[in-house]
Amino acid sequence: MSCLPSQCEYRKPALAYREAGNGETVLLLHGSASSSALWRPTMAALAPLYRVVAPDLSGYGKSTGVPVAATYSVAAEAEALKRLLPCCDEAFHVVGHSFGGLVALQLAMENPARIRTLTLIEPVFVTCLRQSGENAAFGEFLLLRERFGERLGVGDHATAMREFMTFWNGEEAWTALTEATQAGMLSLADKIALDWQAAFAFEAPPEQLRRLANRTLLLEGGRSSWPIQYILHVLHSLMPEADRRVVAEANHLLPLTHAAAVTDAIVDHLHSDAERRLR
Repeated sequence: MSCLPSQCEYRKPALAYREAGNGETVLLLHGSASSSALWRPTMAALAPLYRVVAPDLSGYGKSTGVPVAATYSVAAEAEALKRLLPCCDEAFHVVGHSFGGLVALQLAMENPARIRTLTLIEPVFVTCLRQSGENAAFGEFLLLRERFGERLGVGDHATAMREFMTFWNGEEAWTALTEATQAGMLSLADKIALDWQAAFAFEAPPEQLRRLANRTLLLEGGRSSWPIQYILHVLHSLMPEADRRVVAEANHLLPLTHAAAVTDAIVDHLHSDAERRLR
């Protein structure tokens, strides 16, 4: 399907976003309790060759307002982002970290013919653990979600966030933050709870994952907690043709703490795709 030049203009986005460069679109999606600022180094590296777009997912950064729980889902988050994509049948690249990885995967499953490459950086694909019989790992995520909800239910946002940060990023992840940063994180707790809700409702049929495998990069931190590593193990078993790489010294925050290594991996994945198309 083709379209007139006037129809092919990028649609005006509803969410706040950062944009740089020209060329094929690369969509960069951050995770829970983060914002588009996460991608500054990656945007700088990609902008000379690509149109790079990094939105603030709903409830984060400058995209204000928390979605309604009854209607919120990974699919709803992905739907809001479609206004940032090139129109008609033009292909694009998508990169997602953590919860943003689920949104990236949703976009890819909805638009498989348009996806040039997919990069998933420790996506919180918790339901793949249940489906694959990895009950111990799934139980760890379920317990964290339940405790998080219980803490919020009694107004103990500080404990909820401390336990949340410890699980993902280590024992000192919360105490190392300044009081101002902690206060900002506490204000995000309700949206994080919605992200948990959406993650536990997310499903990805194996046949759809296999269709995307040969265009997919799976990226993980070598020091991430074992339940997170199990997600990558299961996902790779479902997408055996995907390229799986490990940033040895990193944990779940690898796009922030090891931005250069993550950016290099993304750039290499994009360049490999370009080389394949030239053959």
